[in-house]
Amino acid sequence: MAKRRSSRRRRRKIKLTPFQAVVFSLVGLCLVLGLYVSVGSGAGVAPSWQEIYTAVGLADPLPATDLPAETDAVHFIDVGQADATLLQSGGEYCLVDAGDTDSEQALMNYLEQRGVTRLKLLVMSHPHADHIGSMAAVLQNLEVEQVLLPDFEKAPYPTTRLFETVMQAVEDSGAAVYTAKEGQSYPVGGGSLTVLAAGVETDNYNDLSQLLLFESGELSVLLSGDGEKPVEQAALEAGVVPQADVFKAAHHGSDTSNTLEFLRAIRPQYVVISCGLGNSYGHPHAGPLERFEQVGAQVLRTDQDGSVVIAATEGGLQSYTANAEQVKEAA
Repeated sequence: MAKRRSSRRRRRKIKLTPFQAVVFSLVGLCLVLGLYVSVGSGAGVAPSWQEIYTAVGLADPLPATDLPAETDAVHFIDVGQADATLLQSGGEYCLVDAGDTDSEQALMNYLEQRGVTRLKLLVMSHPHADHIGSMAAVLQNLEVEQVLLPDFEKAPYPTTRLFETVMQAVEDSGAAVYTAKEGQSYPVGGGSLTVLAAGVETDNYNDLSQLLLFESGELSVLLSGDGEKPVEQAALEAGVVPQADVFKAAHHGSDTSNTLEFLRAIRPQYVVISCGLGNSYGHPHAGPLERFEQVGAQVLRTDQDGSVVIAATEGGLQSYTANAEQVKEAA
């Protein structure tokens, strides 16, 4: 079992006199109000608070190819109403899920732009189409050393044509194939991906999703796929929910997941939601958004921010978004 880690939010504390504090607060308020007016008047629509957060410098423009391969980082790739998360450490990569079939070009372009030609590990969280849609393309175009699959003994075996295509691609790739079990650990560069929980007995494929912890240097990332409340409750009862710097909102920010007890155990600095703009599911739901705020997390969303990268830097964790520069220019 991975041990709990103390918080690594290395924020620099600056002591201000009461007068300086008042001045800084007034200046900050004026800047925010100015941005709200200027961005809103230019676009005809008032900006979201997340756009304002980005505009005042809480996120930087997403690095295209200048983020060193040795950096400890997590990439939440904008694949619409789907999931694809790239873990990076020491020049090695792990991809967790691979979007849907419609996002194949976007996913492959993202990987190519960052020079990813080989995956140390490819993970299928569960066999729904929005998580495995472009997985065959990844296996056919990249060198994949290992593949981690859900424990299919906990649910009826999938029979969709897409799933069969992916499994054939797995076999053809020659990669070593593993079934997720609690306690497994897979090295990725200078870090590791650990299976804390491997889903529950279910007829709902969402609940096959593993609870995965990626740790490398000063970065820790918790992923739970589309795991719903039964997965979160089982992990809490087993005592395997760790504190983590970054949490990918479960099930695209759905109210079927992301319970307050689960979030309080994680205490994330960042929550990143992978969802599509104007999606028909209404993701993310209002309840989880309120709970993310309750635990003090900074929320980033691929529907609003585009692809999101969170990297360990000398000054602590830094967030980057694809739309940051656009928002700054609009302001």
